Amino acid sequence: MSGRLYVLTGASGCGKTTLLNLICGKHDELDPFELNAVRAPKYSEREERINQDFPDDVINIKEVNLSTVDIAYVINNYRYGVSISDIYNLINSGKNAFVILSDFRVVRRLKAEFGDRMAAVYIASAIDPARLRRIQAERKGFSPDTEQKRILQKHFGKLMAAARLGWWDRVSKGVSSFEDDWLTYATDVKSTEIRAQRIRAFHIRYIEQLNIFDHVILNYTEGKPQEMVDQMINVINKSPVKTLKSKKSPPFFVVAAASGAGKGSLMEMLNLIGGDRVKILSKIADRAPKSSDKLDGMIAIGGKSEKDSELWPEWWNETMVLSSLKGEMPEEYDMRWRFHKNTESGFLGNQYGISTVEVDKNIENNTPQIVISNIQQFEKFRSRWPNVVFIYLHRLISDDEHREMQINNWKDDVKQAEARISEKRKVHMDYIDNIHYFDHVLLNTSYQEDLFDQILNLIEDYWGDS
Repeated sequence: MSGRLYVLTGASGCGKTTLLNLICGKHDELDPFELNAVRAPKYSEREERINQDFPDDVINIKEVNLSTVDIAYVINNYRYGVSISDIYNLINSGKNAFVILSDFRVVRRLKAEFGDRMAAVYIASAIDPARLRRIQAERKGFSPDTEQKRILQKHFGKLMAAARLGWWDRVSKGVSSFEDDWLTYATDVKSTEIRAQRIRAFHIRYIEQLNIFDHVILNYTEGKPQEMVDQMINVINKSPVKTLKSKKSPPFFVVAAASGAGKGSLMEMLNLIGGDRVKILSKIADRAPKSSDKLDGMIAIGGKSEKDSELWPEWWNETMVLSSLKGEMPEEYDMRWRFHKNTESGFLGNQYGISTVEVDKNIENNTPQIVISNIQQFEKFRSRWPNVVFIYLHRLISDDEHREMQINNWKDDVKQAEARISEKRKVHMDYIDNIHYFDHVLLNTSYQEDLFDQILNLIEDYWGDS
């Protein structure tokens, strides 16, 4: 039985080394998860880091050049390299070889070499740049000495005086000098800012090249690295169910996400900036309209009351309204499913539906389309249509931040807040169990434009200018 090469990539501090050590064991001996996993040799001119529990992920050699390695690259002024023959020896012997690489050019070269025998895995952490800065702001410990206090107080005095007099050109010049001294004295602030910039830069590279990654490991549950391991185990043990790209048939994007991940924002903005590239598929639901409903193709047909009558979209036709008042789902929405969730009255949920005729018509017209669904319906979509592309939408915030967000959003409905908090956890566990189904993961960061760039890049990648 042949093995595969797994390349782990991600920003600093995302959990790459932790996952590598957990998967491969202490010294490439019998790994604890019986994955036949070993570290693929990676060479470097830097000194090896001493760790009694786990070996460094590099092997120190005197010189990295094309006579000692097949592919070389440079990071932080150190030369690194990998040997193609080393990797083939491992995977041909049945081993699953793991290596950490941060150079996307090298990842592409290895994919070209190993094809289906390699999987590129991106590790996404909950610590995005904005959250990193918030953590720093909450930290205590910066205690300037007497001279530092004097210099910083002088800066504050100048800035306050100039602002009071309206001398904004002087304020502008003074801010630069103040920032230089502040970052010099508050070393934690400076290192945090550098790390935040690197995380941001790395994520931008992911946005631009997310098509090269076969899987995304979500590492956002603090203190639970086992969840990373569970995802990796499913990547290895479950056969990948991947979409065959074909420019002969337009892509049909099916998006799954938890509450609060940004589904509404994604679809609403696609209407605005991507309406000429992708059709948002109409979807019907047997619930009443909500104020949170956005222009995402959703048509809610549950009972209407005077209280929420103003929420009914003006563009509903009379037939639809009459049908909804009767509580009936129109026959043309012939592909239906329920999204189940725990409620006080039992395991219930709303029914949703789409029109297969509308889907077929979009395909016939060579029109890419997109719809929000859930993981449990993937087989139904895949068995019915070609070129279905499954996407998971994940918001890069921790569980604590998500809880705080939902409590703030639903101050008058604690049960609704708790339901959404619980749903996020359930959907995340569904993702872990079904990670092999997903073609791509959209990472929703603090920068809203990141989300739109990712989906538009995917549309370009699958359909181009067709």
